[in-house]
Amino acid sequence: MIQGLVNEACSVRGVRLFEMRHVVDHARGNLAALEYNRDLPFTPQRCFLTYAIPSQQTRGEHAHRRCAQFLVCAHGECHLRVDDGENCEEFCLNRPTFGVLVPPMVWATEHLHSDDSVLLVLASHPYDPEDYIRDYREFLAMVAAGGTRA
Repeated sequence: MIQGLVNEACSVRGVRLFEMRHVVDHARGNLAALEYNRDLPFTPQRCFLTYAIPSQQTRGEHAHRRCAQFLVCAHGECHLRVDDGENCEEFCLNRPTFGVLVPPMVWATEHLHSDDSVLLVLASHPYDPEDYIRDYREFLAMVAAGGTRA
């Protein structure tokens, strides 16, 4: 059975929720698919995984000036909190068919990782330390000043 792509907005500016196309095949196993430039607004330039994160630890806690990211928990679960300086929402990433698109100038925090969580992140840009905003007060000041979203 093939399930179609669902793409929904949330209250945090630019954040999109995705239920990816997937095939349920009880005999051979399931498959989830996402196509670049069809489903995502970018072709990934970088991919990374976080795993073996102690459940009390927090990852992320930053925003990007230009880079967009797509996050999906490929195994286990973790929680993703997104914040545009005015609205916040939190999602439980707990299945490999559910992902969240986080645009530039949105603060993202990953926490409450299960012992077996593997978070896959597809990024629109290569790693650039200058693209990171790691101070929340600086982020809020940029948002208040109409910070750019490339």
